[in-house]
Amino acid sequence: MTLQPILKQLNTIKSFCSREILERPWFFLAILIVGSFLLRIWHLGAIREEIFDEVYFVHFAKNYLSGTSFFDIHPPLGKLIIALGIKIFSDTQFGWRIMSAIFGAAVILLGYLTGKELKKPADGEGGKIVGLLAAAILALDGLILVYSRVGLMDIFMIFFTLLGFWSFLKFANSKKLIYLVLAGLSLGLAASVKYIAGLLFLTFLLIIFIKKIPLKKIIWQFLIFILVLPTLIYLAFFLFNFPANSHFFAKVLEWHQQSLNYNLTLKEGHPYGSKWWTWFLLLRPIWFYFKDIDGHYLGIVGLGNPLAWWSSLLVVPILIWRIYKKDTSAAIILGSFLIFLLPWAFFRRVLFYYHALSAFVFVSLGTAYLLEKLFKDNFGKLIVFIYFLILIFLFFYFLPIWMAWPISSDQFYHRMWLKSWI
Repeated sequence: MTLQPILKQLNTIKSFCSREILERPWFFLAILIVGSFLLRIWHLGAIREEIFDEVYFVHFAKNYLSGTSFFDIHPPLGKLIIALGIKIFSDTQFGWRIMSAIFGAAVILLGYLTGKELKKPADGEGGKIVGLLAAAILALDGLILVYSRVGLMDIFMIFFTLLGFWSFLKFANSKKLIYLVLAGLSLGLAASVKYIAGLLFLTFLLIIFIKKIPLKKIIWQFLIFILVLPTLIYLAFFLFNFPANSHFFAKVLEWHQQSLNYNLTLKEGHPYGSKWWTWFLLLRPIWFYFKDIDGHYLGIVGLGNPLAWWSSLLVVPILIWRIYKKDTSAAIILGSFLIFLLPWAFFRRVLFYYHALSAFVFVSLGTAYLLEKLFKDNFGKLIVFIYFLILIFLFFYFLPIWMAWPISSDQFYHRMWLKSWI
């Protein structure tokens, strides 16, 4: 038996899929988004216990609803979004997690829009292909899926970060002021979930530098919408913490001092802690939930799709080569990836794998951007097709330990590829 018949069949399927997808990109994007949303809400409230840090953030959200004062090291918005879900859908496990599911599905749409914007309009179908590939990679990732099914805040930060990045990129390409306003609004909202998302501002400067936008011509708009507007939005959410009186700014300043002191001086370790340079090697994931019920294991592990994450080991060097070849989009992608990854190298507190989520979004855009370049010939399209076949296989292979589906101990350990995953 030779590989030729198999390759011929793959080529036939590949040709059909690529033709159909390019003719109806929004149809396939809709399938991705709807399918992902349905998967995110499937038995969303089945686990009755608090999952991982829900023990903190769900309770903080309830404190906002009850008017109970509390201290948390993160700004208010993430808990307020969780509180909105509880307010609308009641204080149930479904209510705790539904907003994450909604935002998680929306991230896939933003992946498409951002990927599409990375290509010039003159490139024709190229932008649509990058967008669809990026959306598919994000839809097939386990860590994004897990964070879309728990009452935690990181998926909100990812949504607003990607929205801000797309908006500013859209502004840089179209010069329409509305996108500059949306970029500033998104920056303020992202930082109001976790202030580390303020790094998004550096991606704006990166785009200005690489695309050679004359900042002097838009200096007042930039100051108003990218500096003043986000600051006002950020401060406004602290009105949910402190009364609007003469002591408001002093209270906000005191909160920041306490928060920064905690983050900079925390020495306590954690069994799931990991170094920043291990994240894209997938050396130490996070177990959110685990139970042994009559010999069947139910678990939720914060672990990305191995192919999507390990692709970065090849994608980053190729992006560097593309930059050498004067590829501006490659420079924007790689620069943004580094902006959200390298600062963690300077933290002395315990870090976790999920801190890589923002950087992963940008490396996924890089993967999609490079895969699109293979669409120039049939052999390249076959490589892309095989890549996604493997990605889809791994998605369904790991799905039981992302969704807490009961599996036997043998099936469980079959998925523990590294000792450090246990």
